[in-house]
Amino acid sequence: MSPFSTRQWAAAFVAGLCVAASLGAQEPAARTNAGTDLEQVIEWKRFDYTCEGGAKLTVYLHNDTVKVAFKSRLYRMRQVIAASGTRYSDGRVVWWSKGEGGFLQHDSPDGSGEMIIKDCRLNQLLQAGQAQVTGTVSYLVRSALPPDAIIQVQLQDVSRADAPAATIAEDSIVVGPHQVPVSFALKFKPSEIDPGHVYAINARVMVGGQLRFINDRAYRVLTQGHPSHAEMILKPVGPSAPTHP
Repeated sequence: MSPFSTRQWAAAFVAGLCVAASLGAQEPAARTNAGTDLEQVIEWKRFDYTCEGGAKLTVYLHNDTVKVAFKSRLYRMRQVIAASGTRYSDGRVVWWSKGEGGFLQHDSPDGSGEMIIKDCRLNQLLQAGQAQVTGTVSYLVRSALPPDAIIQVQLQDVSRADAPAATIAEDSIVVGPHQVPVSFALKFKPSEIDPGHVYAINARVMVGGQLRFINDRAYRVLTQGHPSHAEMILKPVGPSAPTHP
């Protein structure tokens, strides 16, 4: 073998080592990119919630995994065993949903962890031709509601003082593990609203079939310059309290 060919062989060998080292250095990055691409391929179902005080929370669901976005934080959790509803946890924070409601709190063995945000209600997508009036129901008495308490909310046409109010939309909310303020959203067809009429939101709290709280003032909405949102404060019902607001 000539000296020239020996030097040529040596150079080729060194170049091969350099290429192999370069590829080895790029391999972790390639794996990282592949993981990112896989994350983007996953189809996450999105659910938007409105929580206590109007705070917004978003849940992304894929099989038994959720990503919960709240106040610039993103919590990734997996489904765990729950006595009721659906519970997800990362060992530090838990997202617990039941029906159209949910709450986010610090995880603890006995379920008494500090609450991060509560009274989250799922924002239902409006169908074509629908509108909604939203709000919260609360009271100022230092007393917790039992889980079986029911909050009844109605959108009513109260234009005629000499006739019963006509109910346009209504909803019944089971309190469950939540406490006030509780959010609500009542859907209706805009064609049901007469600009010349007066509309109001009425709410009451029922416990064991008994009336406990009710609004004692009118919460006007929608027409004559009134908003489509009402922050309601209910009053406790006493022996001489009226049965209707």
